[in-house]
Amino acid sequence: MPPGSLTLLAPIHPGREEELGELLQDVGDDVRGRRLEEDSGAFHIHFDRSPRIHFARFALVPDPDRGEDRHRLLYAATFDGSLREHVRELTAIVTDPDRLWGHCEGYAGVAGFQAFVRAHHLAPHACYIAFRDGSVQAVQRDLTLRRQVDALLDADPVGGMAQVEEWLAQEGRRRKRPLRRLVGLIRRGTAAVGRFLRVLPLGWDIVRAVVRFGPVTVWRSTLQILATLDRYRGVRIFNRLVRNRLPPMASSHSSLPPDRCPSLRGYGPARGRDPEELPPSHREDAVAQNQLTLLTGVEPGSLRSLGAVMAAIDSLAKRLSPPGSLTGIRTIHFVRWVIVDDGRRLLMLSDYDGTWENYIDEFAEMILSGLDAIWGGATDAPPDGARDLPAFKDFLRRHQVPPRIFYSAYPGTTTQNILSGRELARRLPDHLLEPHR
Repeated sequence: MPPGSLTLLAPIHPGREEELGELLQDVGDDVRGRRLEEDSGAFHIHFDRSPRIHFARFALVPDPDRGEDRHRLLYAATFDGSLREHVRELTAIVTDPDRLWGHCEGYAGVAGFQAFVRAHHLAPHACYIAFRDGSVQAVQRDLTLRRQVDALLDADPVGGMAQVEEWLAQEGRRRKRPLRRLVGLIRRGTAAVGRFLRVLPLGWDIVRAVVRFGPVTVWRSTLQILATLDRYRGVRIFNRLVRNRLPPMASSHSSLPPDRCPSLRGYGPARGRDPEELPPSHREDAVAQNQLTLLTGVEPGSLRSLGAVMAAIDSLAKRLSPPGSLTGIRTIHFVRWVIVDDGRRLLMLSDYDGTWENYIDEFAEMILSGLDAIWGGATDAPPDGARDLPAFKDFLRRHQVPPRIFYSAYPGTTTQNILSGRELARRLPDHLLEPHR
């Protein structure tokens, strides 16, 4: 069962945004709870007690429909198990749920929290999961095994390498035994059937999209997404046959004024301060992983096209993407898009590796046409879209929402670390894996 997600967007009582923001900020600045020894009675959200939460964040998101200074509380998480189990666990890890959720309109106490979540939960329109079979415990188990092997190699490089090679050879000999070979064939066959069953609904996805958005909209959205994916042979042949390509920029110069640099504009409510002075929840690129939360406007005439693009991305992510890679982008753990406010805005939530700049650059390099397909119809997007990368980065910065809390169950880990840990666990003998199971 792949990890689930919760995207909760709830209005905040008027005048209580600042109080709630400070409450969350105190937790975000010490998300691991290291300072609780000094004040054990302080309000805290004990994410570290959860064996199921992969990533979680809290943020105050603008609520322009209710007023210029109004905000909503965003809670977004990816987790193992059912939504009901996650909501029950979320109540247990918060020291005082009423103190947190009581700032939100419609909250009527812990007894009605499940109903409150159902009322404000937003299902994603497109979702990508790097490892659909990777639970928190499985990821941490494989990483622990990898760290122990690395420690062995660091302590004695020559002897440690000889030991690892012996383990791998031992497992190789075991796999050549008739019974082990049969088990291996069964496993590979099961995996092949699983991949087939995963791809099988692709045709039905296309039919549903055509019925919902119309064949012309689906066709145009498909062309828009595929325009810069010529590195795939089938797509390259298709693009040549239909003469599909990205339109040229209207100007050879960026529309971004020369005196503005999106990468140096600061971040969140602490804008203008020295990054070294910022609390952890306001720093970007402080750890191996980062988050991106965007809320952009949608032009009324673009909603239908955006819906078709979301359907295509969701189908691609679920049916065709190999583990750890979305169209060649290998730094994303989770990403999802949610069309909110009756189609007037698009919310994007991403958990990724590396720096903000590298993340956006990688998207632009690997699937530039996809960025244009998603945000080409966004309010105040640059005229040339992501093709004008400096202006596009500035557009993203202006609509980026800073988190008050950002939590990761494995903060020092990249998707490539997870892939290598899984491969190592697959190749080592079973008796070495028992202590980690």
